[in-house]
Amino acid sequence: MTAILTALANLSIASFGVLLGFKGTLRAQHNLQPQPLPHQFAGLLDHPWRLQALDPPQVLDAYGVAAGMTVLDLGCGVGVFTCTAAHMVGASGHVHGVDLQAAMLALASKRAIAEGVNGWITFHHCGAYELPLSDDSVDVAMLVSTLGEIPDKPAALNELRRVLKPGARLGITEEMYSPSYMLPGNVRRHAREAGFQPLASADGLFIHHEIFINAK
Repeated sequence: MTAILTALANLSIASFGVLLGFKGTLRAQHNLQPQPLPHQFAGLLDHPWRLQALDPPQVLDAYGVAAGMTVLDLGCGVGVFTCTAAHMVGASGHVHGVDLQAAMLALASKRAIAEGVNGWITFHHCGAYELPLSDDSVDVAMLVSTLGEIPDKPAALNELRRVLKPGARLGITEEMYSPSYMLPGNVRRHAREAGFQPLASADGLFIHHEIFINAK
C-alpha cells in the first residue's frame, strides 16, 4: 500500500503546464457554484499527459479494487477509471458508473464496448444524492476529481456511506489542474464529518490521493 501510494505521489510531478492555463477562471466559477466539468472538455479526461501522472491501474490498486468486487465510480466521465475497474474486478464482479451528463456516459459506454468490458458495467444517468444502489452493496467507491464538483458534499458522502458495505473503502483523488480541485485538508475534513475513517493518503505536487474506511 505505502509503495503504491508513494509511486502515485511521484507520478504527479509530470508536466501539465498546457492543461493549467484554463483553470483560473473556471476554478473561481466552481468555487461559487460547483458543477461537473462540461462535456466539451471530455478530451482532457483521457489525455495522455493526464494518464501518465494519474495511472488508472495504480490508483485503483491503491484503492483496493480486486477481482469479484462491486465498485462504484461516482462522476465517471468518459469511463477511464470505470473500464479499468471492470478489467480488475472481472466477470465475477461488477462496476457502476454514475454521471450527471448523458454525453459523458455515451462516451464511457463506447469505451466499455471497445474494451470488451461492457458486460459487467452498468451506467447510471443520475446525481450523487440518490444512488440507484442497495444499502451495503459496494466494496469500493471512488471519486476522481469529482468531490469538488458536488454542491452538497455532506449529502453525497452520506449517500456513499449508505451504499458502501461496513469496512468498505472510499478513494478520493484530486487533481490541481481541475477547476474543482479540493485541498487535502478539506477532503479529509468532509470525509471525517461524514463518518469515514482515514486509511492512507499520498500528497504530490499536482495530485493527492485519500483513502478512507466506511466505519459503520
